[in-house]
Amino acid sequence: MPSPSEFYRQTFQEQTSLAEKYTQRYERLALVRLVVFIGWLAAVIVLITTNFFWGLGFLILTVPVLVWGVRHHLALRRAGEDASILAGLADGESRALNHDFGHFEDGKAFLNSAHPYALDLDIFGRHSLFQYVNRTVTAPGQARLAEHLLSGLTEEGRARTQVQGKVLGDMPDWCLRFRTIGHELNDDIRHFERLLTWLDRPAVVSGRWESLALLLAPFLSLASLVYMLFVGPWYVGALGLVPAILMLRKYKEIIPREHAYTAEMGTLLSRYAALLEHISTLPGEQRVGEGVSPALRTLSYRISQLDVRYNPFVMLLELGGLWSLQWLRKLDVWRAEYREELPRWLDTLAETDALVSWATLRHNHPGWTDAEWTEDPIFEARSLGHPLLSPAGRVTNDLSMRTDGHIHLVTGSNMAGKSTWLRTVGINIVLANAGAPTCSLHLRLRPLQVWTSMRTQDDLSESTSSFYAELKRLKAIIGAVSDPDQQVFFLLDEILKGTNSRDRHTGSRALIRQLIRERGAGIIATHDLELAALENEPGSRVENYAMEVQTDGDQLTFDYKLHPGVCQSFNATALMARMGIDIPEEEIRLRHD
Repeated sequence: MPSPSEFYRQTFQEQTSLAEKYTQRYERLALVRLVVFIGWLAAVIVLITTNFFWGLGFLILTVPVLVWGVRHHLALRRAGEDASILAGLADGESRALNHDFGHFEDGKAFLNSAHPYALDLDIFGRHSLFQYVNRTVTAPGQARLAEHLLSGLTEEGRARTQVQGKVLGDMPDWCLRFRTIGHELNDDIRHFERLLTWLDRPAVVSGRWESLALLLAPFLSLASLVYMLFVGPWYVGALGLVPAILMLRKYKEIIPREHAYTAEMGTLLSRYAALLEHISTLPGEQRVGEGVSPALRTLSYRISQLDVRYNPFVMLLELGGLWSLQWLRKLDVWRAEYREELPRWLDTLAETDALVSWATLRHNHPGWTDAEWTEDPIFEARSLGHPLLSPAGRVTNDLSMRTDGHIHLVTGSNMAGKSTWLRTVGINIVLANAGAPTCSLHLRLRPLQVWTSMRTQDDLSESTSSFYAELKRLKAIIGAVSDPDQQVFFLLDEILKGTNSRDRHTGSRALIRQLIRERGAGIIATHDLELAALENEPGSRVENYAMEVQTDGDQLTFDYKLHPGVCQSFNATALMARMGIDIPEEEIRLRHD
């Protein structure tokens, strides 16, 4: 198999060439189609004026051929459009391999600042993990992918996602074709939710009298029209419209209310059917049952016919045959037959849509590895890197610690990479919990629930200061750590930074000791070097690590590597001096001494 970059480059070139070929053929045939139609119309006129039956026979024989030709011509246009879309998708993946992924949906609507880690770990929003991973084409699939990132999966779910992700990861052309079918679907989760609500609603037309009225309405309306036109008087013939008028009056509020549950889903369901038909080509357990696509296309068609209510001339159809009620009745029949199956089909679609994103991640990063799960309270990683950093500048580190009441205390100067290291660890746990590959050469851990406190902010709507917001966050983390049903791994950056240095140090020591007593585990980044003394206490479960910076005059050199011990370098004064703050030389020397 070619490398990801080579695969996408070849796909882009092949599909661009196909798109050009189909477009040229379509444009050439457009002229032929016009000439043929003019000739056909002339022949029809001549034959009918010469001999009506010859003209009629000519029409019967040639109309199917013309319809076939038009369909073939339109198929060329669709093929060209699909090839162009596929080429664009391949080009987008080539850009993503070069760490340009801003053209993908960022999922900011899923962001909840109260979530245990979503805000601090950049799960959603611009340049987020969701944007990096997301290749979904449906609203349900996008919601499912967000759910994977927010909640993780069960042990069974992780194993299934890994196995199926590997299968699809070796089928990048299948994934691109899936995304081509769903391209520009303009889906909306609200339509999806209304459709599921519609499934549980009772039948609209169920009474005997109503059923009889639906059956007779078209015939009565036709008879009334004939009577008014050819027999008269018109007001006598209009009596045949009375049943339809009474039915419309009875259901005048019910029809729009029922239509609201399915409005705008006709076209979407047609595309859903095409996606499920494509899913049915997968091997093994991922196959969709027979008849799914036709059933969904039938539902799509019936909903689209109900959408005719938006036509300004719909009243003629309503009086002529109770149009809306006729299609609501047909929708009742469909709902009764497929009430149990539809949620399962849509769940398969959403799960596969999310799976395409994970499979694409695997294909694009063959060097990433799956987490190895264990019941032992350990966290081991080799060459752990942050996936949102460009591979060219990404610095990796190793990690080895117990997760039953142990803490890594990371000290370091400003900009040394402490916060990035915390996010690196957290975001890879999130990937592992979702059954996705991790940005590492090796990762072994037990299932962990991540909690973070890194970006606490004040809230004017609640009159909450940033310090109080942080205290609330820490209280939530303590509660999670104290829960025996959770295995919490916390990531804390500069705890209690909103108060004075003495209170901060006292509170930080107390918090660390409490978290250890509760058997919590995690990493704490801090500038408070005095906290490093906790490592030397009897029975200590604190280990010191540092991220250093080298200074040469006003030049700073960062290696972003994790080293055992306590930070020995400082750069705050150097940075302030570079920003124009006049600091006496003796203060700088004293600080470095």
